[in-house]
Amino acid sequence: MRTTPHPVKLLKIHYCFNIMNNSNPLHWSFDYNYGAQNPQFAQELISTLRGYAPEVGARQTGVGQTVRHVYNILPNYWRGYHRGNAAKQLSIGTAIIERSKANNNLWYYSIEYENTTSGENLRLQFRCKDEPYRQLTDSWRVDARNRGRDAYSRSTYDGHLTSDRDVKLRINGIEISSGTVETDDRLTCDWALFDVIPALVPTIQTLDDSVEIAVLEDLAQPRLKSRLGFLESIEIPIPLDGYYLYGIGLLPSYWWLDAYGNVAIASKTFETLVLKERIG
Repeated sequence: MRTTPHPVKLLKIHYCFNIMNNSNPLHWSFDYNYGAQNPQFAQELISTLRGYAPEVGARQTGVGQTVRHVYNILPNYWRGYHRGNAAKQLSIGTAIIERSKANNNLWYYSIEYENTTSGENLRLQFRCKDEPYRQLTDSWRVDARNRGRDAYSRSTYDGHLTSDRDVKLRINGIEISSGTVETDDRLTCDWALFDVIPALVPTIQTLDDSVEIAVLEDLAQPRLKSRLGFLESIEIPIPLDGYYLYGIGLLPSYWWLDAYGNVAIASKTFETLVLKERIG
């Protein structure tokens, strides 16, 4: 029998507040349903979840085949978001995770993140080894834009890991060091966690404990010595298995997998990503 992980105990206060409302169908890790919200967080999350049709069987992993997941972005704290004419929808944008495996046994990732309320638009491109931790390799690139009309409306940077395990970023022609990764650390990107977590489920189940993981947050900041472990299983709103991720400098996040290994819900500090479409 699995026991409750230590970091979960730290959130008992949050849990106690939520459990008093028996009519609330959401787990405490992604319960951001407030009475004044219109539309309600629970309503939007559940309708999004039940709108996608997961495919039976394992996901495609053949060379040249593209896997694409599209997520609805919901704000955990709705006040302060300017939704304009879209006030009837709680969603503040879309995140698209697309990847394909090449003949060189590398996964090529292309991430699109668009926040329609803030105007933030991110494009990330990186490559990972074909193994459970999806270790970053070669170089990567980030293109960030917003709706501003000044010199700060766009920022791009490239990065790579040196032979000395130093994370280097090149911003506006200037190269800086973002941190050093230990030799044994298999550094991955937080956007690759949508594949890493399902791949590590058998390891976590075998160990009956959490595993250590090194994450390069937004392809910029190393978050080393982080822990990934099992949270619990739930049946409502749909059958899901939950996992937690936390570490030094890394805010806790909660990842919920459906019966087919898709990350159906990724709940972070300020937003929750809910799967609405899967291709491949």
